[in-house]
Amino acid sequence: MRQRLSLTLALVLTMGFLAACDTAEQRAERHFNSGLEYLQAGDIDRALVEFRNVFKLNGEHHDARLAYAEAERGRGNLREAYSQYLRLIEQYPNDVAGLKALSEMAADSGEWADAETFVTRALAVAPDDPSLQATRLLVTYGQAVERSDSAAILKSVDAARALREKVPDNLTLYKVIIDDLIRGQSLTEALDELNRAIAVAPTEKLFYAQRLSVNAALQDNAAVERGLIEMIEAFPDAPEMPEALLRWYLSRKEYDKAEAFLRQRATDVPDDMQNLTSLVRFLGEYRGADAALAEIDRLIESGQQATVFRSARAGFHFDQGDREGAITEMEALLDDVTDADEARSVRVALARMKLAVGDNDGARALVDDVLSEDSGNVEAIKLRATWQIMDDDASDAVAILRDAVDQNPRDASLLTLMAQAYERDGQRDLMRDTLAQAVEASGRAPAESLRYAQLLASENKLLPAEGVLVEALRLSPGNDALLVPLGQLYVALQDWPRAETVVRELETQKDQRLANDIGALRASILEGQQKAGDALDYLERLANAEGTRTDAKVAVLRNHLANGRNAEALAYAAKILAEDPDNRDVQFIHATVLALTGDQKGAENEYRALLVQSPDRTDIWMALVRAVALDPARRAEALTLLDQALTINPTSGELRWAKAGILEGQGDIEGAIAIYEVLYQENSANPIVANNLASLLSSYRKDADSLRRAEIIARRLRASDVPAYQDTYGWIAYLNGNYGDALSELERAANGLPNDPMVQYHLAMAYKASGASADAAKRFAAALALVAEDDSREFVISAKEELERLKAAGFVAD
Repeated sequence: MRQRLSLTLALVLTMGFLAACDTAEQRAERHFNSGLEYLQAGDIDRALVEFRNVFKLNGEHHDARLAYAEAERGRGNLREAYSQYLRLIEQYPNDVAGLKALSEMAADSGEWADAETFVTRALAVAPDDPSLQATRLLVTYGQAVERSDSAAILKSVDAARALREKVPDNLTLYKVIIDDLIRGQSLTEALDELNRAIAVAPTEKLFYAQRLSVNAALQDNAAVERGLIEMIEAFPDAPEMPEALLRWYLSRKEYDKAEAFLRQRATDVPDDMQNLTSLVRFLGEYRGADAALAEIDRLIESGQQATVFRSARAGFHFDQGDREGAITEMEALLDDVTDADEARSVRVALARMKLAVGDNDGARALVDDVLSEDSGNVEAIKLRATWQIMDDDASDAVAILRDAVDQNPRDASLLTLMAQAYERDGQRDLMRDTLAQAVEASGRAPAESLRYAQLLASENKLLPAEGVLVEALRLSPGNDALLVPLGQLYVALQDWPRAETVVRELETQKDQRLANDIGALRASILEGQQKAGDALDYLERLANAEGTRTDAKVAVLRNHLANGRNAEALAYAAKILAEDPDNRDVQFIHATVLALTGDQKGAENEYRALLVQSPDRTDIWMALVRAVALDPARRAEALTLLDQALTINPTSGELRWAKAGILEGQGDIEGAIAIYEVLYQENSANPIVANNLASLLSSYRKDADSLRRAEIIARRLRASDVPAYQDTYGWIAYLNGNYGDALSELERAANGLPNDPMVQYHLAMAYKASGASADAAKRFAAALALVAEDDSREFVISAKEELERLKAAGFVAD
């Protein structure tokens, strides 16, 4: 009997265990099916929650992972979608859907190497898939454009047209064909193709945006306006589109249309506070503060979201200069608010005010309160992430921003902050990708477009940078913040006709503030065309024009000096001084020309005379210090001058930075570090201060804490094109035993700074650690050839000892 009971009990337990297993699988399937139902109903957030529940029960559920990735991609959260597709192909390496999505996303981002990897793997599984063949053509075309290979471009486009005969609705093929037509300025044909593409894919935003760009290039303003309105209707959940139409009206100074558009939106959706606040902002900027305040008072009296508009009124008072009164008004408002959400909005707005007046502790306390109640409050997250970035807590900033972006994938300011966090953390590829997303999310707004274009230009990707600026200008025509850098880019490309077009467009604005930029661009164009005489004539005409600014006269002097005409520069400086002898700016210019042409004593005398009249002029103090410090025997005197200047202007970053440099040159490393620490605390975003501080900490201190701090500060310098930054990051990599990264960075630094003995020494030490003893001996010898025999600096002594050891081992430097 006991044996039968035991057997029965065992069977029951076994069946219970099997049932539990079945239950886990069944629960996973129920969550999956529930997620699909939410997807069909359009409730993406709940669908994603259900899929995450599936992963808790079954982390390798293929269909749930694919559905999750597709849902995130569909709502524009590309970073999360990309990571989910990557997880999918890690678990299922031959999954065609995952590989296809990754190749398409990488190609759309211009990451051609990644796109090629994924599409090649996918084609190995499905070689006859026409959509994969199309993606391969897009990758081939993109790579050909990047290297300006005309033959390869033509071949790719021909192949795309041929393949489209078989798959006429493939959107990837449209992308290749349309991009080629736009690049070739076949705009009418491009417009026809775009209309066909939109008919095939009426929800593909790219084609609408390209059509706007083409119509703008054709100067069909009515079509641009119609297109923007059409996109607002076609994509009602895209906040960047109304903003783009508003920018279009403002760029054309069509203020009545802009106001009518904003009032109509506020009427159509009265509960959307963004529409009302946009209207108030517009009134304040283009109709005057009184008009904006009158509108705010009207809204407050109507009882419509009174808290929001009382807060906005305080903000206007703050911007007009009544900062203390505005803060008092906000604090009183906070006492009156009963709604929790409204109270949090007021706290964030008050935190921004406190931050602006220097009350950092008060601002942080308010943000902490908000996030303790609502950890997903986007505006509070932006402030906390900004502080974390500035405090070098980049990984924490990335973590909270990632969650915020997941919930708000179209928030351009969030994406920009995320890019800053990636930059501080040294993740340059992610920074670049996120800046590109910010451009798209903003509707190609000027600020986001310029930021991305500047990054591309810094990486010598001049043609892609041009494309970003041109696309932004087509929706913000005449924007000088975009036109000036575009002109500079064309000068760098030596594309003189297009540079000239930009200059002419700037000149039509008749804005005196642009005179210096216009003069510099036109002079660069003429000199680039080897018309130095014409450039000088142009600058002199500019300088002699009625009402001309000093900038134009400085441009003439720069032209003389750049072309080695020192005598002419001196004569011209004397001429403008004689014409306006009491102008202190002109006196300073004359003294500077003396210094640049070798008369340091004469320059010094004039600087000192100027300081008697203008002791608060930091630029004159700096010029005097530079003149004195040129003589190594007078470095102590230069330091005394800096101390005198700092008693007058103790907060000057430039003066303190100069003092740190002199202290470093005198061997007072700790004194220099102390100054850089203060400067870094005041503005940790300054890359020069960050580099100098990290360099001194890593080169002269030996404790682990200093090296760890140097490493955190220097992360942003990874993969930089600046030799000094390469040296700093490479040396820290060496100290951490990461010799591969060290050599990669230090070799580039040594090539860029061939006359810096410490940089050569750093590379020598990296070679030695990597086992390249012969190369190390050459570099130690190169470093020692750049210093005096009696140089007693620590790295010089070390270089001598290391070279002797290598020679003794049979490694002789050539």
